[in-house]
Parts: sequence; structure tokens; C-alpha cells
Amino acid sequence: MVQISVKEAKEKITKIFMNVGVNEDEAAIIADMLVQADQRGVNSHGILSTARYVRLIREGKMIPNMNVNVVKDNGVVAVWDGNHSSGQILGYRAMEAAIEKARKNGIGVVCVKGANHFGALAYYSQMAQKAGMIGTVLGTGDSTMAPWGGCEKVIGNNPVCVAAPARNEVSPVLDMAMTVVANGKVSNMKRQGVKVLPEGWCLDREGMPTTNMDDYYTVSPMAGYKGWGMAVMVDIIAGTLFGGGTGDRAKDYSEGPALMMIAMDIKAFNDEEKYYNDVDARIKELKASKLAKNSKGILMPGEIEDGKFKASEESGVVMVLPENLKMVNDLADEMGMERISVIE
Repeated sequence: MVQISVKEAKEKITKIFMNVGVNEDEAAIIADMLVQADQRGVNSHGILSTARYVRLIREGKMIPNMNVNVVKDNGVVAVWDGNHSSGQILGYRAMEAAIEKARKNGIGVVCVKGANHFGALAYYSQMAQKAGMIGTVLGTGDSTMAPWGGCEKVIGNNPVCVAAPARNEVSPVLDMAMTVVANGKVSNMKRQGVKVLPEGWCLDREGMPTTNMDDYYTVSPMAGYKGWGMAVMVDIIAGTLFGGGTGDRAKDYSEGPALMMIAMDIKAFNDEEKYYNDVDARIKELKASKLAKNSKGILMPGEIEDGKFKASEESGVVMVLPENLKMVNDLADEMGMERISVIE
């Protein structure tokens, strides 16, 4: 891992996207989201995606500035056609709209079909969390997983994220794929030259477990048949329900992935003060429960990532994989721009 400046990374990645036609506002949002993923330690969804997005824009598979058609909107629920705009901008604007609907109605749901790669879902759920709401995001993706009992990649890892606000305790954020590990993490390991994968992560073309990178074909479902079942239901809720892409239809060159953004305003469900008192008390109760032998402590969902992010914000530096930084700096070289420098 190498250290780079958070501020410098955001500024220079913003300029890279502006170079391929993204307006400054959207370019800055994408850069912020990518760098924040690395700040949280999610290197599979961080600055790594810069090169991919530039390629998609150049190939005409990602529209550089948001272009949305509102298909349906009844005040509480909306369905947008993103027309292959940036998945991260669509997600950002859709959660903004969901939050606004929740302020008026207690709950807001914005569904987006015709999207593009949307990165780490935690960013969107935390938008609602910071607004004093519970944020839930579901997304479909192109085929990276085989059905339980099958060996053909036909369904995405279909991530889900839920973020709930707390006041004095760590605000829980559960961000997970329906596979044991994100496909991007395996891709990162392959670029690093890793030859042996952890047990239980991957399957070969016959659907058999493998630890050999050369035999890797698909990522195993999380919790076996339960992960497979969850992926199917996300396919339906965050895709089929409103006509969004699923499986191979969610690929960049096809319909693209789909997203469902849900914001729930606590005040519509409970007295706000009571909620915060109760959620803090419950978190404290859980963390104070008896530890397992050799345990170093009980952590809330997202607590590790939260600690990494806060440390990064305080220091102004972020740790990134050198091969991911190289891809960004190769683009900067090609565009005649300044490279992001490594802090020694």
C-alpha cells in the first residue's frame, strides 16, 4: 500500500473526468466517492474504477453527464431511466430525491434502471444516515455468481447496504455483496500476482471449490444457499420489479445495472429522541455482551471502515494499492496532466 493526499487525489481525479467531458460538479462527486471508498479501506471500489469509467465514457457506454427520464413518480415512489449515465451520479441524485420524498412522506423510494457501475453502496446509504434517516440501497449487477448447485455465471453479486444513524455510538453501516467476497477484490489480488486464493471464496468452471487463481471462474455465494437466495430476491426487488437489468442484461454493453434507493425518516416511525436514546443503548448493550475466548472486542457493522475513514480524514492521507494508483497516473500521463504523488 502507498500513501497519497486525499485532497490531491480528489482534485486530480476530478480533472481526469473533466478531460473526457464530465462537467465539474459531477466529476467532483465521482472523485469524492471513489476516494472515500479507499478511505474506508474498500480498495475494490475506490480509485481503481477511474480507468474503467474513462474507458466506458470513451466507448460511449457511459454518458458523461446525467440524462434521466422519469418513468413514474407518485410522490413516494419514483422510477427513473438513467440512459446509461454514470451509475455513481445516478445513485447520488436518486438518494437525494429519496431523502426529499421521505421528508414529505416519511419514506421515499427512487428506482433507477439503465444505470452504470455504481461503486460502493455505503456512500448512498450514509447520505440518508447523515440526514437523520435510515438508508437502504439494493443493486443488481452483471453475472459474477453461479446458482447454488450450478456452475454457470448467471446472476450478479447484487449488493445490499443499510445505514442507521446513532448519536453517541458508532452508526452501523452494513454494506455487503451476496457473494463471499466482491469480485473486484479477487481482481485486485490477480493484478498483485496472487496465485492462491483463500478457501471458500471461489469456484472453478465445474462449480467446484478452488484456491487456484488460474482455475478461478466465479465467486461463491455468501452463506451458501442463503446468499444465492438473497441474490435472487435482490434481482427481483431491485431489477425485475421496475424493469431494471439483471444478470448479463446488467452488463455495460446491455441494459446496465439497476438500483433501488430507500430513505426512511425516523420521525415518521418514532419519537426522534427516543429512537436515538434506544439505538445508542442497544449498541452499547451489544458491545458490552460477553466476549468469546481470545476475542478483541465486538464490532458494529461498518465500524472498522468508519475508523479507517476518520483516521484518513484527520491525517489527510489515504492508503491505496500501488497498482490502482498506477492506472490513475497512467491516465494522467496520457492526458498531459500532473500525476498523483506518493507521500514517502
